[in-house]
Amino acid sequence: MSTYLSKPSNITITDISIQDLYNYLYWDHRIYDIRSNEDYIRSHICRAHNMYPLPIITVDAIADIDADIDKNYGRAEQPSEVIIYANKKAHYDDYQLQLEILNSLLSYLTSSMNLSKKSLKQIHILTDGYENFQSTFPFLCSDNIYYSECSQLIWPSYIMPNLYLGSEMCRNETVISMLKITHIMSFSDYPEKKIQSTNTKTLHWQVSDSLSAKLLPVFSPAVEWISKAIDDDKGIVLVHCDQGVSRSASVVIAYLLSSNSNFSTVDMTLNHVKSKRSVIRPNASFLQQLEEYSSTIGIKNESMKPQKEDFAVC
Repeated sequence: MSTYLSKPSNITITDISIQDLYNYLYWDHRIYDIRSNEDYIRSHICRAHNMYPLPIITVDAIADIDADIDKNYGRAEQPSEVIIYANKKAHYDDYQLQLEILNSLLSYLTSSMNLSKKSLKQIHILTDGYENFQSTFPFLCSDNIYYSECSQLIWPSYIMPNLYLGSEMCRNETVISMLKITHIMSFSDYPEKKIQSTNTKTLHWQVSDSLSAKLLPVFSPAVEWISKAIDDDKGIVLVHCDQGVSRSASVVIAYLLSSNSNFSTVDMTLNHVKSKRSVIRPNASFLQQLEEYSSTIGIKNESMKPQKEDFAVC
């Protein structure tokens, strides 16, 4: 579902994937569900608001609904970005209605009627549809009007298939179970906190988040452990430290540098991980150690290239 509207230059309208929408749910952005009221009542993304102004679809009707949302939930939601979703598969009439609502909603959001317009920077539209999000993350969908138990939990950020990055708060039995986490790698100043699940393999490093801390010796064994968990065991890995900002982020960057040829520099890899988890900020020492690690990967890869043999032309 796409639309082409004139909009203020300071507001960006972009498509968003299922996985990136999952990551955005952590930050309490406003979510609009433009499906029918019946579909919404049956099931919707946690914290989403139904925006289906029948019988008459107008910008004024949209504004009235949003005013009620602001009154009840405005303080709990971030105004800088909003998310919009609908059904991907819909009958023609339903599709036309969704498209009409989408255009009216976008017109409202980018108009002077929207009291949050000055704060609004980005509008994200889920292109894969609610059905696909629900099938991938069913535990983040509910028939509850607004809140649910799962929406109150701290979820790790999706980095790539089978790899999540988060804080110590993600070390929660419900989160581990819902995401089917099989391996947990953790970093803290203290000994490892045990988890109840006996089916989850863990590896812990007692490393502080300081400029004097040494992560460089950890990178290679950590990368090897993650690689084995994902490639050999076909597992799902959670890497976390206290806040999911510096230590664990550095190790995830090291893993991507080592395992994915698309990431050739530390800066490129850092930006990619930051696009998945915006709060990451490895300290200056860890960044320098990542540069050293990256250079050793380059030397290793170069040495593994087949050597050209000298031969004589007869």
